[in-house]
Amino acid sequence: MSTTEPEILLSVVDHVATLTFNRPRKGNALTASMNEILLDTLPKLAADPQVRVLVLTGAGKFFCTGMDLSANRGSMDPEQVKGGFFKGRQVFNLLNTFPKPVIARINGPALGGGVGLVFTADIRIAVDNAYFALTEVKRGIIPAIISQFIVPELGKHKTREYMLTGRRVPAAEGADSFLTSVVSPQDLDAKVKSYIEMLVDSAPGASADIKKLIDMVGSGGDKNYHERVQNGVEEAYVKMMQSDEAAYGIMSFLSKEKPDWNQFLKDKAKL
Repeated sequence: MSTTEPEILLSVVDHVATLTFNRPRKGNALTASMNEILLDTLPKLAADPQVRVLVLTGAGKFFCTGMDLSANRGSMDPEQVKGGFFKGRQVFNLLNTFPKPVIARINGPALGGGVGLVFTADIRIAVDNAYFALTEVKRGIIPAIISQFIVPELGKHKTREYMLTGRRVPAAEGADSFLTSVVSPQDLDAKVKSYIEMLVDSAPGASADIKKLIDMVGSGGDKNYHERVQNGVEEAYVKMMQSDEAAYGIMSFLSKEKPDWNQFLKDKAKL
């Protein structure tokens, strides 16, 4: 892929806007510049009456592998950490509150923040060879921003299992809980199209109001719920990104080495 090729591709055809994460050689990992593109593009698509459905997908064999850790080489200035947090949180909030139906066209594995993107979508259609993994814990970090979308839906027990183990969850398992449909790769586009047709055939205003209604009922009508949760998430994120564990885990990842957490604890005890 040329270095000048856009990191996110946008197409609008027949009332459907498709955003394609376009870093296939990097697993479509999210960068700061991709966040900026999404922050600029999503409000425009939300306001465009000709756009009725939003589709998220990835180029190549991955859907999205989450945050690009190469931009986070250990501890950073608190203001820099907060700046990155706010931009990332804005992107996920825009997707989660997008006034039109959002389809995740899951063409391959989703890791970390990529799983979070799946949980912001209303309809989630995955190929049968896809898997989902919240691998942050293996890197000494936590899935802070995306936790606010995953925990309410999966529940505490299942979320604990996925986040604490970081294991790969096959699409077949996800079909019983958080996925709408699982299909063969050759049937993916046909299944996505069938849902697009149903969604475009639904009233736009009612669709937007239904999404707001579900969010309100899900929060128990507590207007301050999201603010309290996001404040707690911010605190956890900043603490994490300035930790010794995060610095060690991220550097191990960038060095393509498996972190030895037992040795990490021994070395830390000597300090």
